[in-house]
Amino acid sequence: MPCLRTVVSQSQKMAATRLMAADNVLQRALPQATTETHVLISAKMSELMSEDLQSKTQLSGGDKKTAVWWIKRDFRLHDNEALTTALESYSEVIPVFVFEPDLIAQPDYSAMHVHAWHQALGNLRERLRAIKSDVYIESGSVEDVLSKFHEHTLFEAIYSHEETGNDWTYQRDKSLAHWCQIREISWTEIPQTGVIRRMQDRDVRQAVVKQRLIDPPVLPAPDRVSIPADIRAVCENQTIPDHTSFYDRSSVSLVQFDQLQTVTETQARADLRSFLYERGEGYSGGISSPNTAFERGSRLSVHLAWGTISLRTVFKATARAQQYHRDQNQASAKQWGKSLRAFTSRLHWHDHFIQRLESVPATEFIAINPAYANLQYIDDPHKLRAWSYGQTGFPLIDACMRCLQATGFINFRMRAMVVSFAIYALHLSWRTIHPPLARIFLDYEPGIHLSQLQMQAGIVGINTIRVYNPTKQIIDQDPDCQFIKKWISELADFSADDITNHDSEPLGDYPAPIIDFQMASKAMKDQVFAIRKSAEGKEASETVLKAHGSRKKTVKRQGKKADSQTSLF
Repeated sequence: MPCLRTVVSQSQKMAATRLMAADNVLQRALPQATTETHVLISAKMSELMSEDLQSKTQLSGGDKKTAVWWIKRDFRLHDNEALTTALESYSEVIPVFVFEPDLIAQPDYSAMHVHAWHQALGNLRERLRAIKSDVYIESGSVEDVLSKFHEHTLFEAIYSHEETGNDWTYQRDKSLAHWCQIREISWTEIPQTGVIRRMQDRDVRQAVVKQRLIDPPVLPAPDRVSIPADIRAVCENQTIPDHTSFYDRSSVSLVQFDQLQTVTETQARADLRSFLYERGEGYSGGISSPNTAFERGSRLSVHLAWGTISLRTVFKATARAQQYHRDQNQASAKQWGKSLRAFTSRLHWHDHFIQRLESVPATEFIAINPAYANLQYIDDPHKLRAWSYGQTGFPLIDACMRCLQATGFINFRMRAMVVSFAIYALHLSWRTIHPPLARIFLDYEPGIHLSQLQMQAGIVGINTIRVYNPTKQIIDQDPDCQFIKKWISELADFSADDITNHDSEPLGDYPAPIIDFQMASKAMKDQVFAIRKSAEGKEASETVLKAHGSRKKTVKRQGKKADSQTSLF
């Protein structure tokens, strides 16, 4: 008579065979299939998986079966499909989070991010303890932690969400998959967005987004997550490391931790509600200026980045709010409708950008459009430092960078401006500015970050090239220099005219501009446009458009150009 682990292993192999067959059918069908066919095949695969899980449950008899919920970028109980699926299949599900020193040491991670994990994990633990459960917390490599954990508790499966991260997390996940295969532990990764792994045809994306995020109901938070008593006893005595465990004080001296946005599931739901029913009326027309964007913007990007709320929850809640404001029939209904339509449009762009990194993991290192691979940058380290710490002599650029260093947030237009300035005016490569900028984005999402860097650099080849003039942006977005004076104390006593017209000489202790903006930006634009107009550039851009361009139809409005992929949150 085979033991439990042998029987389960046989069931897993049967399940793998059936699912592989279904996946092969899907892959063969993809190039020719209609959208409806994709959805039907996907549904069939889900049906097969469900049957296999039921079979596995029957084979195991009445014995307790244990799985691990590996928490990554999904610090929540509400609408967490990885957790819910594990609970449907296993009587014991142990939440596990691993602080990975090697990940924390990556050049695109920082104390801000660890601080966010600390907050989110603390809130998650409170919510789990409220239902008599807990979370196991450890530091080290995931493989080492799970190996030791497996010696103590013979868990049979791991559940997590599908992550599209940087190259380090990609390589870690491949290594963990091998670790699981050797030990005959199943690892189920469940999508929590509209990003499609191994996507063959971009035309199916809208159908998949609808199937995953628009049509299904939001999953409730579980009222029970059973873990072994001995594991729970260990969890009760564990502390959650904070950023001071991994970074010395000198490296985080500019961060105002008390000013960072709170990153918890509880706060995410509060931020969503306040935006949809209080703050969001001014979203349309109010998110371009740094003086208003902190209040009128959704402020959900950090919650989506770390998974304290699901994208599906946001879509569903926004639809309800739109109906609510229509039903109120108040004078503000029109403005609310305009703002929430604009917000919904930007929600759809979220996964569009992440999909690029999922489809081309090398996007972290190479231009997605090969025609721009040899674009010449100077990468002067002195200019990089001046830009990073807000010492370029361009007031709005410097105010934005100092704000980011302190708070981890700035609105989209200002992000686009500081990136285009670094690339076009300072001739810094998008690769060079990627890590220092990622470190000061509290809402760092690798797929969005890398796609936006390449887009703002003008090297995707299918978007309008935008080079933001920093002086014009002061006039348009901060005419009274309110934001500038808040973040550049050296300019507090100068008039708005003095600051706006600052072009060649220092203002008190504030430095003179380190470059001639017009001359420097023209030199880089000439390079980019020369490639764009070349036969090689046009051919490469057509390929990029087919593989990575949006399939969403753009409606042109009178007096405005149809925008494309230029705004997010």
